[in-house]
Amino acid sequence: MTSPQHLQGLLADLGLEEAATFTAVHGRDEDAVIRLFGGNAEQCRPLRLEELREHYEGDLILVSRSGPAVIVVENNNYQGSREEVLRPLSRHGRTASAYWNVNAVSRLSLAEGGLISSAFEMLAPESTFGARPDAWQPLLEGLDLDDDHLWGVGLAAVERATGARFDTSWVRGPHRAVQITRVPEYLLGQGLIDSPLLKREPFISYLAGPGPSQLEPMRRHALDLALAHADLREHPLAVAALAAATLAVDARVRLREDLTAAHDQALPRGRALLIGEPEDFEPEWERPSHLVFRQAIVFGVLAQCVAAHPPTPSEGLPDILDSLVTAMTGDGARVEEFWMVKHLHDAARRAA
Repeated sequence: MTSPQHLQGLLADLGLEEAATFTAVHGRDEDAVIRLFGGNAEQCRPLRLEELREHYEGDLILVSRSGPAVIVVENNNYQGSREEVLRPLSRHGRTASAYWNVNAVSRLSLAEGGLISSAFEMLAPESTFGARPDAWQPLLEGLDLDDDHLWGVGLAAVERATGARFDTSWVRGPHRAVQITRVPEYLLGQGLIDSPLLKREPFISYLAGPGPSQLEPMRRHALDLALAHADLREHPLAVAALAAATLAVDARVRLREDLTAAHDQALPRGRALLIGEPEDFEPEWERPSHLVFRQAIVFGVLAQCVAAHPPTPSEGLPDILDSLVTAMTGDGARVEEFWMVKHLHDAARRAA
């Protein structure tokens, strides 16, 4: 295994220290790997690895071999970190990828047999997910994820998982560059496809036609879940917001102002509560302060709904799901249901 320090130096030399994705597939079929990334092997051209730094924009991959593995390198792109790419690749052989960007967002992923076995943010290795969340553990033995050469540690883990070597002979060897087309996202990822929610309404109907006509029902569904999660279903301002279509224009303006004021008042109340709460309050999202924060977010979203489009069947709700995300903290059936609605709403929006 190449040392993390050496690999971090390699990244600096190649100009890939700030943002890159390295993906390695244990196998020998380069053309199949290119195809699964969304490229055409017949359109490849030679490119030196050190020249990749000049291709900061655009969907370009650099493909080569190292020992028993096919390696794909991306500059400032992350296709090799996506489930839609990793899972099909892993049917050809164990696949691993290390991704990071200029904002220190990162991911170390391991895929086997068509599934993501284990993946985690390299800055938060305690939060793993996948079919076998502990699958990375034996491969990381002796590697320090608190190391100053963290991206180098990620590359060392990819070497261990796939047999690839990011050594001098690989750097100087032949590489093929090819433009790729982004592989379409899955309607639902591997963590959601078997959810029992999909066996009942309204999710059966959502799946039957995930397109523009479903956006409005999904937004109403998500808002209802958020109102319940923030304990605001019976609040007079929330009730008035949901009936805003019956109000005159000047009354809607006053209602929006009242909702905005409720949002502005709840935020400092939440902060004040948080200061006075014990640090060992578990689970954290059940703190009283968190409920007030959730209420602030929902009041703000209701103000957005009243200001943009009164929530009527004819005009519909604006796109509010991203705004509601931070209100849906914690565990439980309601949160799980919201995230399923969110995933399906994202898919319907892409189809619009």
